[in-house]
Amino acid sequence: MKIGIVNNCLRSETRVAATPQSVQKMIGDGHRVLCEYGLGAQSFFDDKQYLDAKAELKSRDEVLDCDIILSVVPPKKTDLHFFKKGQWLICNLTSFEDKADMQDLVATDIGVIDLGKMPRISRAQTMDILSSQSLIAGYKAATDALYYLKKSAPLMMTSAGTLFAAKAVVVGLGVAGLSAASVLKRMGANVLATDIRPESKIEAQSVGAKFVQDITPELKTADILITSAFSAKQTPPLLIKKEQVEELKPNAVVIDMAQGNIESTFSREDITFISDKYLERKLSFSASTLFANNVYAFLSTFGYLQKPDFNDEILRTVLTCSDGFLIRMVQ
Repeated sequence: MKIGIVNNCLRSETRVAATPQSVQKMIGDGHRVLCEYGLGAQSFFDDKQYLDAKAELKSRDEVLDCDIILSVVPPKKTDLHFFKKGQWLICNLTSFEDKADMQDLVATDIGVIDLGKMPRISRAQTMDILSSQSLIAGYKAATDALYYLKKSAPLMMTSAGTLFAAKAVVVGLGVAGLSAASVLKRMGANVLATDIRPESKIEAQSVGAKFVQDITPELKTADILITSAFSAKQTPPLLIKKEQVEELKPNAVVIDMAQGNIESTFSREDITFISDKYLERKLSFSASTLFANNVYAFLSTFGYLQKPDFNDEILRTVLTCSDGFLIRMVQ
């Protein structure tokens, strides 16, 4: 089969759906791989590395003519006229917010696999892009918080005096929140964490954080506040009101990974505030490596979709549209 890898740089995306290493594996499985020129530039994979992996460098229209098209994000509207029945598009449609564009995509008759809908079952772990990307995003949130914090993270007892550990509060203990809490703890911060799920207490303790039911009294003494409460309905819940932000310690660092958990109209100019739901894009090499491994795991597990069995639980869940029919809405 011909597999095409799309350059996503034109859509503010830094990641790539296949690295030279995963391309080499696909070619080793007997497939031809076409890569769009410059596709890995922002992930620190240059064209020569793809050529060394035996890929072919082609124009966008040639890449979009392949049997399977791999992309991180949904296609541009101008790409749709290249698509045809019998092709497969494999990407993450989670951020595809324009329903009209979705209907246009369905009308092309292309089959679409949304890896963002991967079920959370043990058999699908190697294909779970949301978990792998959230892991990177959580790490980036923690390291950004430490970078902007105007004090050291761990407890330091010296002859010149004692520096007390920074206090961090993490709200939302999915993969991203746990990753952030784990990094902060390893760097020596005193980490408090909370989530509405009953099992989150054990998860918090597993990364060394102290679980608390109510973070309100803890916020006034927090140096770092990270929120990562996402929602399947796209609109994240508002968890921290501006009045609570106003009461944070001087020079606190606040990171809203869901871009909506924290009311941003506060007036404190000394607080560093970051609201970004795509932090993984800032670590594009690492994020691309894991994303590409997830994609390869999916392709190899399901025989490159040459004879797909849609009675399979995984395929049934990730299939978004086929033969001109919308199987399930993106949101």
